[in-house]
Amino acid sequence: MTRPDKQDLTPLESTYVTPDSSVAMAALREILESPEFTGAGRVQAFLEYVVQESLEGRGDRIRGKTIVEDVYGRSPLKGRDPVAVVRVDAGRLRRRLKKYYEGSGAKTELQISFQSGSYEPRFSLRQETALPTKSQPEVAVTHIEAKRWVSVGLLASLAVAVIAATLFWWQPGFQMGSPGEGFEAEIEAAAPSPDNDTARAVRNALFSNSPARLQASNLANVARSLQFQSLEPKWQDAVLLMFELVIEMDGNYFGGYAGAAESKALIAVTHAPGRDRDRLLQEAEDLASRALELRIDRSWSHSAAALVAQMKRDFKSARQQSERATSLDPSDLHALNIDALISLFGGDFEKATEMAGRAAEIMAPGDNFPNKSIRASAEFHLGNFAEALGLINESILEGDPISPISLGYLIAIHTRLGDANSAEEMLNLLNAAWPGFPIGALFRALYRDPEHADEIIASLREAGWSE
Repeated sequence: MTRPDKQDLTPLESTYVTPDSSVAMAALREILESPEFTGAGRVQAFLEYVVQESLEGRGDRIRGKTIVEDVYGRSPLKGRDPVAVVRVDAGRLRRRLKKYYEGSGAKTELQISFQSGSYEPRFSLRQETALPTKSQPEVAVTHIEAKRWVSVGLLASLAVAVIAATLFWWQPGFQMGSPGEGFEAEIEAAAPSPDNDTARAVRNALFSNSPARLQASNLANVARSLQFQSLEPKWQDAVLLMFELVIEMDGNYFGGYAGAAESKALIAVTHAPGRDRDRLLQEAEDLASRALELRIDRSWSHSAAALVAQMKRDFKSARQQSERATSLDPSDLHALNIDALISLFGGDFEKATEMAGRAAEIMAPGDNFPNKSIRASAEFHLGNFAEALGLINESILEGDPISPISLGYLIAIHTRLGDANSAEEMLNLLNAAWPGFPIGALFRALYRDPEHADEIIASLREAGWSE
């Protein structure tokens, strides 16, 4: 028998084991023939497929997509979204298994369950009962102990990434800010506070359901808060590393893929047009597609797809995906701000100010997003230079993230207001903080209409900037 996993994810204090195939298949047959599974043909096929895949050593490769292809390919779904059907059927499967082990399977020693966020079945014993198992105890123990060491390594890598990025990009005078999917429903981790009993209850529920999902969700939320503090590639590399760690922690948590997609898209846009940018954008698109596959009902999945489409200059798709994101969750601050960015770079400056204003209404102290800078940029293009200057100055005083884009706009605003000395001073700060940063190429890559990019670049040149 393999060393038991100490997690207790069943009400029967089960111990996870690796059973002999014949024993597992006998337990499966009893389930499929039970009254609790009578008439549930698709759920029966679902369970039979995942158990067989697991016993043949492919359990960790089971995904919603493979279930669609290998199981649902046998029966028509009448135009329904097959990935959504997988999630619904997985919930039905869990409920039927619960009824089975409370009913006709109450005395069954070998039980089948599913860890939150995974379609891979797990086998467990109600009691310490001798059962024929595969003879690989040393391998099992090594794997479990390795997972514990990996968790420690992930946290250490995270600390190094955040500290290194913060120290590398901190400049005097600039304040950069402070740095499961279950089968039936995802419970998101909310940052707890002494007066937030609901958030604490959500986290407790998530922890009891899946500690790995809670850890992944927490890290994803931290990385998301850091994402727009700087567009500098090395900063984004550090944030991307955090999202990659999230994926390692929980490969079925959509937030890791959504965040990694956004970071790769932001890294790509700082590259000159060519093979490297195309590769990064394709990788970003693949990550966004995975996030949508895992949670098409989440605003973050759609806002990630929107940002990737924007950076690929697919403006129509960017607008459609962003509108889906904000309609799914009008209170998602990140999605609102990305919609404001997409509106800004798409040339819809009125909408950019509207969406940034909506985001500002729900932003709390400590939220790190260049919200006022977005509004200031839109006001610049609308010809409201004094208002734009006030917004950027407020942003700096309040400690909002400063980026080459916001500083570039500040130079352009001073130039348009006829303050050549302040424009030159800001240009010197830009060159000191981000020497050699390709700000002109970045503006051209971001804006749908070249005239809007040229409007800023002309003001930069007037202040003394040269490419």
